[in-house]
Amino acid sequence: MESMAISPEEYTEHDQRIWDEELEEFVPSRIFDAHIHLFDRSHVGPEHPCGWLNSDLATIRAWAERLYPGREVHFLVLGTPVYGIDVQQHAQWQIEQVRQDPLSRVNRLVTPACTCEEILCDVQQAGVIGLKPYRIFSQTGDIAECRIQEFFTDAQLSLADEHGLWVTMHLSRFNGAADEENLRDLEEYTLRRYPGIKWILAHCARSFTYWPIRQAIERLRELPNIWYDVSAVTDVRPLITLFSQEDTRRILFGSDGVDATYFHGQYAALGRAWQALDVSQHRLSFPHCDGRPILAIYEQLLSMKHAAEIVGLSKEAISEIFWGNAVKALEIEIA
Repeated sequence: MESMAISPEEYTEHDQRIWDEELEEFVPSRIFDAHIHLFDRSHVGPEHPCGWLNSDLATIRAWAERLYPGREVHFLVLGTPVYGIDVQQHAQWQIEQVRQDPLSRVNRLVTPACTCEEILCDVQQAGVIGLKPYRIFSQTGDIAECRIQEFFTDAQLSLADEHGLWVTMHLSRFNGAADEENLRDLEEYTLRRYPGIKWILAHCARSFTYWPIRQAIERLRELPNIWYDVSAVTDVRPLITLFSQEDTRRILFGSDGVDATYFHGQYAALGRAWQALDVSQHRLSFPHCDGRPILAIYEQLLSMKHAAEIVGLSKEAISEIFWGNAVKALEIEIA
């Protein structure tokens, strides 16, 4: 599948208008993007065609300057889950990239094939604070309905627990956070087996529509060591639930750039279903308006803004979601 992402040069006047009129006053002066990817196609063999774009630290910095002009931006870079990737080569390259920014950090890609010795060697390097497992590496071969331990092994969980690592978790299974097996596993891991792991549940605990987080929030908010990133969630409803029913100190801004949100479109909610909508792939017409589609990351920011207004979040709470919560939780020292 080819990447949906565009280049910063394809930023449009319609994107600019939304920034100027809607977002410039909402987005704080400092941003910590707790969900973004770096990628180099040379780390994937020719037998595994890959649509991801090459994105190094310079690339995401250029995007940040384009998307959030005048803001200070740093990153939690996540390992990029792609079939056939050379995990060791990819991890070392990401670590070297992030070393260029003392305030950015890395969660290393991990698959069931990674040994604990390999993982430990990397997480002991400066800037590496955690792991990024992903469902496509499930040992069962079922990437849609797999449980956490089927793509993140008990030995790896134990290592993460022992060393107090962060884990960015994109929940699998059809119901995401609302799935009973996922909830039971998170309860077992946080309360009993692996209390040292600090979890970031990506995409509002994988709630691209209203339903999963609405079903799960009463149980998730009782668990220790749970945080959320809001990356790629363009539906306002899950954000309203999260902002109103969770401790906002556990919520982190993330973009899921470059490939997953730097395109014109959004993640369309269709009842309890959702689908990425890249308008460049469809013949759309707009006979009754002069506006045009905007970047999905701006759709996300608009939904965050509207949810914050509806819930009545303070300016301080908004600033913490964009910056302070991550800096405090990840223990990043600011000069």
